[in-house]
Amino acid sequence: MNFERHEVQQYFERLMGCTDMMQWKSYKASLKAYQLTSNDVGLLNPLLERDATALYIKSLQTFSQALAGLKRGEFAWTLVKMYYSVFYAMRCEMSASSIITVMNGGILYAENKQSATLHSIQGHGSHQAYINLRKTLPPSAIAHDVLLGNQIDAGEDVYTWMRENRERTNYQMKHFPDPDPDVVLNKVYTDYANLNKLTEAFKLYKTNSLYCFDIDHATLAVPYTKLCICHGLLQGRVQPDATEQKQIAESKRLLLAVGIESALADELVI
Repeated sequence: MNFERHEVQQYFERLMGCTDMMQWKSYKASLKAYQLTSNDVGLLNPLLERDATALYIKSLQTFSQALAGLKRGEFAWTLVKMYYSVFYAMRCEMSASSIITVMNGGILYAENKQSATLHSIQGHGSHQAYINLRKTLPPSAIAHDVLLGNQIDAGEDVYTWMRENRERTNYQMKHFPDPDPDVVLNKVYTDYANLNKLTEAFKLYKTNSLYCFDIDHATLAVPYTKLCICHGLLQGRVQPDATEQKQIAESKRLLLAVGIESALADELVI
């Protein structure tokens, strides 16, 4: 299957001399033994920014599509898409902060600096591994994450909670909750989306991060907050290409269509 992979991933595949992806796993030991040179660091910087841009747009697209689905009463897929919006934004934040991640039989990571080497991060599947990585990275490598400043629902971090809601919906429930709202969407649907008051909800989330740890609000507050964080990292640093600009414009159209004020939507556009 032909598809465009992330540029940092392709850089390391070329660096290792891998021309047959069926053999990529055999390069894992060489990858982990390799030390980044100053030349690698310089070449990787723009690739990390382009990957961060692509991940941000995927997060924005997924978020806007999830809101459109919420307005239509598509509650199961809203839960799934809101989680994926958070997942893409979390990866965006790492790329924008010069954290390298490479897939090879799991996730390998390093800071983009001379003499750094790639290390494995453990997790139950790649999604939990990325979450574990974000929780593991020290303040010297990446800015403090407000979403890790508290816990939600029996001591869980919000990333894991969002992932478990996605898995509960996809794999554990005999039936989707639709046409009724899922328990974690009931308040935001009844009090905001269904009353065309989503702008009011997001203005609340802008002023108080504690909504990210409230199970009645977190499904919307967490992806919105994460997008705002990533927007701050990327704004003025990156230049989306023509295709990406088209995708951003469509995402803004969806945000406006669900009743988000133009000024608030513009705050998510890079």
